[in-house]
Amino acid sequence: MDATEPDPSVERVVSGRAWDEFCDTLKASGRLVQDMTDEADVLDRVEGYRHLARLVRGGLESFLEVGDPRFPIVSGLPNQVKIGSDNPDSTYQSVNIDGRHDYRLWGTRGTVHYLGFGAYTGNYGGGAARLGHMGSLDGSDLEVADDGTFEVVLSQREHPGNWIPLLPERGTLVIRQFHLDSDAEEVARIRIERIGADDRPEPMTAASLANGLAGTNLFVDGVVRRFTGKVDEWRERPNTLELDGAMGTNAWGDPNQLFRHGYWTLEPGEMLVVSFVPPPCFYWNFQLDNRWMESLDYRFHPVTVNAASAVAEPDGTVRIVVADEDPGFGNWMSTCGHRHGAMGLRWNQAEYDVQPTCEVLPASG
Repeated sequence: MDATEPDPSVERVVSGRAWDEFCDTLKASGRLVQDMTDEADVLDRVEGYRHLARLVRGGLESFLEVGDPRFPIVSGLPNQVKIGSDNPDSTYQSVNIDGRHDYRLWGTRGTVHYLGFGAYTGNYGGGAARLGHMGSLDGSDLEVADDGTFEVVLSQREHPGNWIPLLPERGTLVIRQFHLDSDAEEVARIRIERIGADDRPEPMTAASLANGLAGTNLFVDGVVRRFTGKVDEWRERPNTLELDGAMGTNAWGDPNQLFRHGYWTLEPGEMLVVSFVPPPCFYWNFQLDNRWMESLDYRFHPVTVNAASAVAEPDGTVRIVVADEDPGFGNWMSTCGHRHGAMGLRWNQAEYDVQPTCEVLPASG
């Protein structure tokens, strides 16, 4: 646009059109909840609308408050915003970046069990074809000083020491911190800056506001379609856990992880027993999710178990029991009043994959 031409965003914002479009598009996204559930599934619809509300909170935070890659900020997910089988053991953080800049990331390692950094292209609002991987760095490769501090350079150009390669486009740095015991472990404390920056952000422009609102709309719609669509695929093969290569780095996954996903469904009086001997690995967890691929409420209910908390049989077999009530054996995962949903089993840095057995049995058995 010619510098002498008026910015059309100003009129759209000042007139209220940009806000109206945001609200109208959000209203249209609400129809996804209707389209992706049966009318009789009241809980699915209740949680579906809550899912939309959570995503709106997350989108507005990301696109309006910490969205400028020239002034990066390490930001955690807002409370209870859950996306794509979020790990209850994880502290998730992210940074909006642009590979045409160089960044310095630094902090203290802490004692958290797993720390991983992944730089990705695209966003969920841009469609699956735009999701890509730039580079990664995990705790086993991270060079840490004797005092527990570290520094990482993010750049297109290779650097000695800790380096994450970037591509010349906008993207996101995702930081994963997995706990075996969140009460006992100290999270890594992390900050970031654009190398060579000596300026400060200007006041928000009309274009920034309009783009942020539109980006939030795309984000909400993209997340719902992508992950709920995956659940629909697994629904064709209920009560199984299949290795899902599509959830790798092309979906912003962690290259250190193998992920088995599935759709569980039980009638009253039934239970699902999942059995496996975990492979040698750095970390693993199992979790129950709802229809929207959100973890169930791990704050108050037993819906997840990991390598440290699981109770194994004498032969090393881990038996997970999904049921309405505690059956008195194995590792009980509460359905939390749900009759169906998604479930996930992730291996981190496993030497090999393991196929669990899944069996639906009478709950009294």
